[in-house]
Amino acid sequence: MNASTLECKPDQPAGRTLRESSPVKSRRAWPITLMILFGLAGFGVLAVMGIRSRSASATALQLQTNSAAELSVAVVTPEKAPATVSLDLPGQTQAYIQSPIFAQTTGYLKRWYFDIGAKVKAGDVLAEIDTPQVDQQLNQAKANLRQAQAALDLARVTYARDRDLLQRKVIAQQDFDTAESDFRSKEATVNANAAAVSQLQALQDFKIVRAPFTGVVIARNTDIGQIVNAGSGAPLFTMAQVSPLRIYVNVPERMAGYVQVSGPATVTFNEFPGQKFQGKVVRTARAIDPNSRTLLTEIDVANDSEQLLPGAYAPVHLDTSGPQSLLVPANALLFRSEGTALGVVGPDGRVRIKKIKIGRDLGGQLEIVDGISPTDQVIVNPVDSLSDGMLVRVSGGPVKGISER
Repeated sequence: MNASTLECKPDQPAGRTLRESSPVKSRRAWPITLMILFGLAGFGVLAVMGIRSRSASATALQLQTNSAAELSVAVVTPEKAPATVSLDLPGQTQAYIQSPIFAQTTGYLKRWYFDIGAKVKAGDVLAEIDTPQVDQQLNQAKANLRQAQAALDLARVTYARDRDLLQRKVIAQQDFDTAESDFRSKEATVNANAAAVSQLQALQDFKIVRAPFTGVVIARNTDIGQIVNAGSGAPLFTMAQVSPLRIYVNVPERMAGYVQVSGPATVTFNEFPGQKFQGKVVRTARAIDPNSRTLLTEIDVANDSEQLLPGAYAPVHLDTSGPQSLLVPANALLFRSEGTALGVVGPDGRVRIKKIKIGRDLGGQLEIVDGISPTDQVIVNPVDSLSDGMLVRVSGGPVKGISER
């Protein structure tokens, strides 16, 4: 009965069961949709984070690349060169005057009076030479002179008498001319014989060997009885004047222009430890020796006590002066086809290649007289590839002075 009643209700809608099941399906679809949305959102966040990470990595890599591309250099600021620069050079002492003394006449050594080390004055007799041959020649020349003088006296009387006779017209003009010619000839003969006597007298005077100046005998090369030939052979003596004492040094070419005549010099000797002798630059050769590339310079030192000896080694200290300039390390120099130069870092971090003019080479430092300023940042130990306009990075900042490095 209940079953038939239910089947017999025509007013109940047929689609009610389907409408009642729709909300259930809708409630099941929402979680899936949310999951999809959350998933998409997560993927989007991950994508954004990945892009940002890759961008940051690329930026860091670019910075590293740019940093690696910039050359790291060390720089130094030039310092002012001192007003005077010391120069130490080896020197050689030499006597102020040193002269070998030769014989001017021929004979045999009769006697000598001074040996080596003796102090003599100008005009002192050093030795005597026995000259018998010269003595005989002198005697003969004197006899010839007396003979010629007698002939001249006779010719003079004849000339005077014939002149008087000619005035009185007693003799002819030809006779007077003959007498005058004979007188002039005899007069010339006397003059020639007198000159011969003077020459031989001078040779005889040279048999007395005298000191030409005040000094010391540093060599004696003869002895009694030895034959002496005029103007040849070894010198009889060698004399030297040692006060003042000359000292010669060879100044390098790069320093030649700074050596001043009348400038001071200090000389030391190994045999006088702790003592310094003051000298003065008196002259230079004013020419560079092409073989040694040096300037020969003479320094005089007072030697009144004569304790300093010629021929000794003597270290010399010179204080040379020059124009005010700048000093840079020697390892900052660049060698280019256009000449020597320095690399300077500008305010923009770029390199400027500056041509320079070098003054003195002081070993570890170079004197620059033109081309840079005191505020320049000079690159030390530059690489060969350094070029104008190159971007560089200064490592550690500029050093404020070469002497502080």
